[in-house]
Amino acid sequence: MSGFVSLVGAGPGNPELLTVLAKRRLAEADVVVYDRLINSALLMPLTAELINVGKQPEHHRVSQYQINQLLVKLARQGKRVIRLKSGDPDVFGRGGEESQFLHAAGVDFEVVPGITSAIAGLAAAGIPITHREFASSFHVITGHHKAGGHQLNWENIAHQEGTLVFLMGMKELGEITHQLINHGRPKTTPVAVIQWATHWKQRAVRADLDTIETVVNQHGLGAPALIVVGKVVSLMPELALTKPLAGRHLLMPFKESSKLFANLQDQGAAVAFFKRRQNLALDFDWPQIQPGTLIVTSPTAFTFFERRLLAAGYDHRWLSDWRLLAANQLTVKALKARGISADGLYEPNQLARSVASSVMIGEAADLKRTTDFKGQKIATYRAVAVPQPIELSQFHGVIFPSSPAVDDLLNGCQPEQITQLADLPCFVMGRRIFEKCLTAGLQRVILVPSQIDKVPAAIEAYFKANAGSVRVSCEEINRERSISN
Repeated sequence: MSGFVSLVGAGPGNPELLTVLAKRRLAEADVVVYDRLINSALLMPLTAELINVGKQPEHHRVSQYQINQLLVKLARQGKRVIRLKSGDPDVFGRGGEESQFLHAAGVDFEVVPGITSAIAGLAAAGIPITHREFASSFHVITGHHKAGGHQLNWENIAHQEGTLVFLMGMKELGEITHQLINHGRPKTTPVAVIQWATHWKQRAVRADLDTIETVVNQHGLGAPALIVVGKVVSLMPELALTKPLAGRHLLMPFKESSKLFANLQDQGAAVAFFKRRQNLALDFDWPQIQPGTLIVTSPTAFTFFERRLLAAGYDHRWLSDWRLLAANQLTVKALKARGISADGLYEPNQLARSVASSVMIGEAADLKRTTDFKGQKIATYRAVAVPQPIELSQFHGVIFPSSPAVDDLLNGCQPEQITQLADLPCFVMGRRIFEKCLTAGLQRVILVPSQIDKVPAAIEAYFKANAGSVRVSCEEINRERSISN
């Protein structure tokens, strides 16, 4: 049985710069073999097996030959394999080499192009790679060469008209500028270096061929970065746009097709996800009472209740004689989406006379902690914490749209992560979530509107008002995001 390999370009870094076909291939995959610079937000929704074969400068986790062999092995197991690469697979990504190896091994494959950073990275810093008045052509050159391999023809490169873009060349920046000047490029030629293009920690500096290395060293830029040489660089001050949340790295719970994610990204934030709990269905007996009051604590609780209802041969008509109360507005909306109108919100003091005929459904551990309800409790599911492999020091803030989301993150964190989280601004979309965070020991809890479209502005206002109190590490990363000399 033969599988299929897709060599997929993930784009320059921003998870929304993924092609439609690439997104579909990832959703269909059995296994994803991915590189070091892949944005974790691309991997979060996947159900496929994930294999990290990322290479770092001077250190290869897995050799290229081993990667080639792995792709063939997985394909011959009948799997749909994704080889996920930064940018475009065939732009200095060894996609051509891997294609040759797969062809020679008789493995079916395809190449799914991606947006290369050689173009998108420049645009992100306000540099059009071509312009009628400045550059009618461009040339993309690798600054990294195979040991003992062919060296660059500097005489030819230096006299090319148009824009020169060097990828993987930061280690050779001094040599690149030296060779261009020695072979005839004017010392005053505009040059830009863009680090982490389209990522939250993007930074850019601008100088000329004679001084760019000094400027880069002054500002501490390093790999991964693009080196851009040409007149188009002069447009950078004019065209580099800054959105309100540019340079802010925010964490939120994963949700497929999240409107909040889209709104934050549109305002310039880079958004990553933490994993939600794993919910396991529980067997439970039907309420041992006549129709009374059913209290639904969450949409998830009702989902598992509904599944059991349908499996037993009943439908929503079984609830027609019950009074239905929701624990919060989120649950009200979820019920309405199912065609069910809640009779109101659950208020403990209103059930004093009818508690004997009241049933509360929810998560097992949450129901045990609910001491203000004396009626019948039915656990429809059990939540299992999922480990959170997140470096929280790399974030400016975390967003909690619900109380369960707080538990999901806290329960999956190690003690050192909890310590980091305690000092991180936590933006909460409701009073109950606010109180839960304080009870959990989080120290910087900020109440923001529950309306999704108002959250970005509230977060922006917080950072403006507290510019001096943001963690130093984040300040240093963002202070020089767009530097122009």
